[in-house]
Amino acid sequence: MTTNHIAKLERTRVRPKVELAAALFGVIVYTSANGFMTGGLGVAGRQLGLSSVDVGLILGLGALVGVIASPAWGYAAEKWSRRTLTLYAVPMVALGPAVMAIVTGQFWLMSAAVAAFALGAARLVQATFGAALIPVAQVYVADLTEPARRIRGMGWLSAAISFGTLSGSSLLWLTGQLGVVSGFAAIATLGIFAWLTASLYLPEAPPRTRLALDEMKLPLSAIWSYLVITFVGFTCYTTVPPIFALRLMDRFKMDAGTATAQTGLVLTVGVVAVCSAQALIAAGFFKSPLLMLRGGSVGIFGGLAMLVMAQDTLAMCLSMIVIGFAVGFLAPAVLGAISLLGGQGAQGKIGGVNMAARGLGSAAGPILGTNLYQASPDAPFWGSMALIICVFLLTFLTRDASGSPR
Repeated sequence: MTTNHIAKLERTRVRPKVELAAALFGVIVYTSANGFMTGGLGVAGRQLGLSSVDVGLILGLGALVGVIASPAWGYAAEKWSRRTLTLYAVPMVALGPAVMAIVTGQFWLMSAAVAAFALGAARLVQATFGAALIPVAQVYVADLTEPARRIRGMGWLSAAISFGTLSGSSLLWLTGQLGVVSGFAAIATLGIFAWLTASLYLPEAPPRTRLALDEMKLPLSAIWSYLVITFVGFTCYTTVPPIFALRLMDRFKMDAGTATAQTGLVLTVGVVAVCSAQALIAAGFFKSPLLMLRGGSVGIFGGLAMLVMAQDTLAMCLSMIVIGFAVGFLAPAVLGAISLLGGQGAQGKIGGVNMAARGLGSAAGPILGTNLYQASPDAPFWGSMALIICVFLLTFLTRDASGSPR
């Protein structure tokens, strides 16, 4: 084999990885904004005169709009150019944090009501267009992986989602004393680079409208229980983080800057644990979706019990390590299973519907958590524990990736 042939073969092997990385870059920007907002908007909102319930509504209603948009984006990914969808979505995802930087920086004097409206509008834009990026990336993963390697491929997608959340949490930790405005500005800048990368490397993938009907049909009867697990699981996971900073301020008497930074630290170590678990999945160490879901549920329950009893930041960090490692098994298990249960022409639809379930849970979680916190500082933790028990029980009603009942 000549040198030219070897070089051509290497380019053939590398090109799909570069294309997938370009698709995942936008996902990282989207989830980093979510991670930063989850921990930082509570304190910023209080400084602007908003209540914890106001902040919960901003976070939750944005995710709720994503619920409506996600299935539409998923269907569009099968009919339109996925490259074009990405190039439209990424700039709008970056616009949301840019507006939030302006509002939280208080560059113009505004009332609490105006600030709430501006933050809510920015969140709606970020969530609506961000809802396109994960289903589109899921289609790319399905295109680039064999069925036997699908769980591993979805592990990479889940790792990208978690890495974005980790980046947002780390940014919150690093910029806690400087104020959230610098973090929002950094995420908006990262979005510009993600758009440039997508414009340079994403291929012009044609729509898949000529496949057999069975390959394009949404298999709801096979995947419904996984969708419910996604909804309940994300409700559980997003119930607690929005009240971390408030808990540190109210229970441990920290000032706003210290509470924000410590919340960033707690969330960061948790997401590092998520990424660690998903790296093991991507490496092929775990292959059974049902075992991953059951083991992860048990781990989350134990971590939440530790979190209730935590008396300082170190104990909270240790609890989040346990929770994060366990959470790391849930998303790849669901994504891999539902991808295998659907046809080649239904991957975008499946991703969109699952993203809707994810968004619905992310919408319910902050609203549930902040309202439970008004009743009792420990109530969000007990509520999350009840939800994860439901996830564990649901695994006994699911089908495995081959479609047979377990």
